[in-house]
Amino acid sequence: MKLGTSLAIGVLVAGMAAATSASAATCANRTAVVDRLENRFGETAIANAISPSNNILEVFAAEEAQTWTILLTLPERNLTCLVSSGSGTTELQAYLETL
Repeated sequence: MKLGTSLAIGVLVAGMAAATSASAATCANRTAVVDRLENRFGETAIANAISPSNNILEVFAAEEAQTWTILLTLPERNLTCLVSSGSGTTELQAYLETL
C-alpha cells in the first residue's frame, strides 16, 4: 500500500486534532505498542509529526495486509495512544473526511 505524500500529511494534520481525545484505556508503553504493531500486524512507521506541545503523531502501515494505525505518543509520560486503525486506503480516506 502506498500512501501519497499529501495523504500522509493529511493524516498527520487531521490526526493531531483528533488525538487529544484519546482515552487512557487505549494507551500503553510506546515500546510495547510499536513492538505489537510490527510483530503482530507487520506495520512499520510511514509518517510522523511533532505537535506544538511536543506530542508525536505517527502513522504505521503494512503494505501486504493494507492495514494502518494512527498513534499519538506523549513523550513526557512514555505513553502511546491509539487514535484510529483500519484497513485499505479507502477506509483511511473515509476516516480523514470525518475529522
